[in-house]
Amino acid sequence: MALRIGELLEQRGVLTRGQVEEILAAQEREGRPFGVLAERMFHVDPEVIEGVWAEQYADLAGMVSLSGVVPTAEAREAVAPRQAWQFGIFPMREEDGELQIATTRAMLTRALRFAVRVLERPCYFVLCDARELGAALEEHYAFAGMRAGDLVQPLGASFSQASRLVQKDQ
Repeated sequence: MALRIGELLEQRGVLTRGQVEEILAAQEREGRPFGVLAERMFHVDPEVIEGVWAEQYADLAGMVSLSGVVPTAEAREAVAPRQAWQFGIFPMREEDGELQIATTRAMLTRALRFAVRVLERPCYFVLCDARELGAALEEHYAFAGMRAGDLVQPLGASFSQASRLVQKDQ
């Protein structure tokens, strides 16, 4: 069972047990998300909240193999190849009104942020291996200068390369 955001923040020493209790009481009164209240009441950095949220999501998301997966036309139209590489996402299909997207655990925070801020549709994420993600992107979301191995480099290096290529593309 996945830990709740408050428990994760407490484990990391970001909040005390008393602060978590205060937020839970406020959440019951106001009906606001835990993270929003933690930011407002105790000045928790939004990026810390996002990271914990992504960790919680990763614990709930299933693992998939991308071997042989061919994205539907609708999924391919949802993001440009540049975006798929830049945010480490592989849109696969529409399922029950939601866009199913594969990403890696290491890229999940970035991918979630992109989906929430840019995609105008409900999405859900599944996790996959970085090598498989790179191969799937290379095959189905080809983007000049990017290769499957770019996603298995240290995280910063592949994002730096993707960002440079994106800037050239614009």
